[in-house]
Amino acid sequence: MPQRKDSIRSFDLPKVSVLSKSEKISLMFYELKRTKLDRVLVKDKENLIGVVTLRDIFIKLASKKFSNISPTSLSVAAFTSERFVSISQDMTLSDAISIMNKENVSALPVIGTNGKVQGLLTKNMLINLLSQELHGKVEDFLVRGGYRVPAGTSLSTVINEILRDKDMREFVVIQNTLPLGVVGEKELATFLFKYLSEDTIHHMRSALQKYVTNDIMTLITEKLRPQDPVQKAATLLSNTNLVMYPVTKEESLVGVIRRRELFNQLLT
Repeated sequence: MPQRKDSIRSFDLPKVSVLSKSEKISLMFYELKRTKLDRVLVKDKENLIGVVTLRDIFIKLASKKFSNISPTSLSVAAFTSERFVSISQDMTLSDAISIMNKENVSALPVIGTNGKVQGLLTKNMLINLLSQELHGKVEDFLVRGGYRVPAGTSLSTVINEILRDKDMREFVVIQNTLPLGVVGEKELATFLFKYLSEDTIHHMRSALQKYVTNDIMTLITEKLRPQDPVQKAATLLSNTNLVMYPVTKEESLVGVIRRRELFNQLLT
């Protein structure tokens, strides 16, 4: 069973792609799909210089700054954030928790003794690895209210809500009271890139009204209930790479459990 004092090198980490800043972002989306991660690292020659996340892409493609530019013409450099923090593979899980909290990041590239990237350690992975330290049931971490949109809501509405509230990164899509899936920055970034690559910029506004949450949401295939142990929530968040997971009771949405609260318990 993993312990806080364990070295990060003890664990199999997902391999994160490292792309040249001059690559087109179409390659980035290919790599994100292949690795099932939400980010790539960026290098200039052989030096790491930053990171690009799906959140970065969503914010920029949804902004007016990029409203008249086809994303197929853009390179990775246009979306790169130079603020990124890495960690040595000889450091411990406890070190990783402290650094993530201090730097307010959701993932850390892990660097080996040879100076090369060994993988990516995410908050969801940390929560799952140390889930034995979490105490209680799902209902003890339940967040009620908000975080939901009706099935059929236009993507334009969802984008505006996320841009309006920086803490609102995902929504649960419900049919009457039943949760169907989750839609957020990850799904919207992929949609915006794909649509803008295939159609004209001038059609974008009508497309965002035409397409709805059901068209792009991540389906929820496993139910999480209030009486389930919190460890189950940790596993589901890790497996789906979601920021939050819907909680149902008698086929109705009663709230969500968020990565934030689970990670905060690891800080205590």
